[in-house]
Amino acid sequence: MSQHARKLMANKLTLHLVVLPVLCGIVAGCASSRGLKKIEDAPLLPIAPGKDLGRFEVREQQRVADKDPRPAKPVVAVTDRKKEIVIDKGADIHHSSGNISNTRSDTKKVFEYPNRRPQVDPIWIGEKASYDITYLGVSAGTFTLQALPFKEINERKVYHIFGEAVSGKVFSLFYSLKDTIETFIDYQSLAPHRFHVVLDESKQKRNSLELYDSEKGETFFWNRWNHHKKGYVEVKDFFPMQPLSQDSLSSLYYLRTVDLSDGAVVKFPVVSEGKNWDAEVTVVKRELLDTRIGKIRAIKLQPETKYQGILKKQGDSFLWLSDDDRRILLRLEAKVRIGSVVASIQSFEKGQKEEPVMTPVQVLDSSELKDAKSNAWKSKKPANTSGSLKSR
Repeated sequence: MSQHARKLMANKLTLHLVVLPVLCGIVAGCASSRGLKKIEDAPLLPIAPGKDLGRFEVREQQRVADKDPRPAKPVVAVTDRKKEIVIDKGADIHHSSGNISNTRSDTKKVFEYPNRRPQVDPIWIGEKASYDITYLGVSAGTFTLQALPFKEINERKVYHIFGEAVSGKVFSLFYSLKDTIETFIDYQSLAPHRFHVVLDESKQKRNSLELYDSEKGETFFWNRWNHHKKGYVEVKDFFPMQPLSQDSLSSLYYLRTVDLSDGAVVKFPVVSEGKNWDAEVTVVKRELLDTRIGKIRAIKLQPETKYQGILKKQGDSFLWLSDDDRRILLRLEAKVRIGSVVASIQSFEKGQKEEPVMTPVQVLDSSELKDAKSNAWKSKKPANTSGSLKSR
């Protein structure tokens, strides 16, 4: 990648990290281009030889316990007495608390998603934030972000985050825009599985899909782009990626879950369009921010990006999160070629906090209940170790 291309990519990625990738087109030009057809979603994922992309299909969530985001078959071990011992699902035999240690040394190490869940979950299902987008002080459009009901990808519970940007009526006379962006974030590891962007703008139509396989350390990038000058271009290929990388939108939601103490610097890998980056987000200060929904204590953050270890410095960009358990995005400022784009919160719906799913209780019939009581009484009866009863 040339130095010029890396600089352009870094500028765009910084906008991504501050959640404005779908708004760049608002300030990209002012002439309308007719005749470009919207690129529709493909009904199914493409077929790739030797690759199982069907694992990344989105399905409605099956209700499972919070501690077990990926239901697994119970592990069964056989003892000397041929009595079956069922270990908690999701646990490996050599990780159990028992004395079972007959794991073969040649067993292939299996990738395990880490549990990075915060003590307090800031993401509530149904939460919805609306933002007013201004450019050079003039209203250009609106942007909404919301957490939709949980979904499943590859039998794993995922957050479904959806965003939409729409240009305002006046601005649409010069440049029309209606874009969507969504990510599916693993409930346990907080890393994305799937990222999707659809651009429907005056000068370009684009449908871009990224699938992230942390187990294999690779990403699938499928980009269909129809530009008013460059014509139609399609890219469909696999690229290496660092496991547990964030995408352009999940980065924001990951930031909401980590420690943001004064002076802290949060570092994490980011993958975008088959390219691997390192993100650094610095806690600048805490301040009282005046917003449309009131004066709120906020944390000011500054995101930066590195490519191959080299810091890509461009115009300063900042974002503000609420300084509470929810860490709501309140404001965002991103430098562009001329001026800056600002997103300011206009309304917020708090959503509903997730209630823990209780593990089903086994119901015994009358005979089983009688046997259970009998066994319980026998277990409490003191053992006769001397062979005879002793009287007091």
